[in-house]
Amino acid sequence: MSVWRQSFPRVLRGRGDDFAINLRKFIKIHPAVEELAADFLCAGMGGDAPVLNVGGAADVPADGPLPCVIAIGAFDGVHRGHADLLRHAIDDARERGVAAVAVTFDPDPDEVVSAHPAPKLTSMDGRLRALTSIGVRVAVVPFTRQLAALDHVAFFEGVLAPYLDIRAIHVGSDFRLGARGASTVPIIADWGTQKGIAVTGHDLILDGDVPITATRIRSLIARGDVDSARRLLGRRPMLRGQVGPGRGQGTGMGFPTANVEVPGYAQMPADGVYAGFAEVDGAVWPAAINAGVPPMFADSVKSARLEANLIGFSGDLYDKKVAIAFDRLLRPSHSFESVDALIEAVNRDIETVREQFGTSPVRIARDF
Repeated sequence: MSVWRQSFPRVLRGRGDDFAINLRKFIKIHPAVEELAADFLCAGMGGDAPVLNVGGAADVPADGPLPCVIAIGAFDGVHRGHADLLRHAIDDARERGVAAVAVTFDPDPDEVVSAHPAPKLTSMDGRLRALTSIGVRVAVVPFTRQLAALDHVAFFEGVLAPYLDIRAIHVGSDFRLGARGASTVPIIADWGTQKGIAVTGHDLILDGDVPITATRIRSLIARGDVDSARRLLGRRPMLRGQVGPGRGQGTGMGFPTANVEVPGYAQMPADGVYAGFAEVDGAVWPAAINAGVPPMFADSVKSARLEANLIGFSGDLYDKKVAIAFDRLLRPSHSFESVDALIEAVNRDIETVREQFGTSPVRIARDF
């Protein structure tokens, strides 16, 4: 047996994504630029974004509705299951010689019809970036209670028809439209047969014999299992916000932090300390991240829900837009007997991230 094999834990002697993730835990290695660009949704959408706003008179095509194959969904998170559905639409559109279009909604239907909307994995801007990076155009439909009450005929023939000349429709097998979800895939397929439109309901793709869904990913993130969430998303879970004023204790303790104010709708990870990355002005820095209000400072009105120490960074981050990507949970949040004990623990966290990812930034292209 070689020295190399003797020196590596057995868990690292594998193949595929799990091998890559475990390898990073064992040796210092920076993710590739392309991987980080995907994490921070910095690819795929330029100034002339292929987005069609349904309902806007200016967006009605001058030369008639766009011939296309569509996939329909809320697409929160644009996870691996969504990507699989969109690839079916892209392949179908290529064979037919027409455009592939993702039809989605703003706001998310859950925000309109649910008394208790679920937290969101992506903002609307993030959703558009993730969708277009896959290679589809996007049609955004304003979602209202009036729209929610429409059946499939009114939706396809009244709402979408002025904009899209639909040749085929791809949805998940559990897809429903209209009041109380009365328009199921078989019902829509019957209508499609009459109109010469192919309608296909695809089985949800599985991970460990369980379907990949946004609900499942939210649950994993809420438990702090960002490793598993990353596997289902196809990228690291990420939050975007703006640096605001904080308590100021971090600077006094020797590890200044960026206090990131994130939207209230965002799915937060479980309280704890994470290894990850912070993107600011197109540079990605290794980061030790605290999610949740530290118990020692729970009474402070200036306590932020998300704080990050950008390792190797020096400068003023106040009022900057910052994105945080979570790589793995280092430890759950807990109280300390003293400030000195807290400082010692935080320094260990920072050193763990430094040993894994170093102190240098990686530049990624961004257009926003």
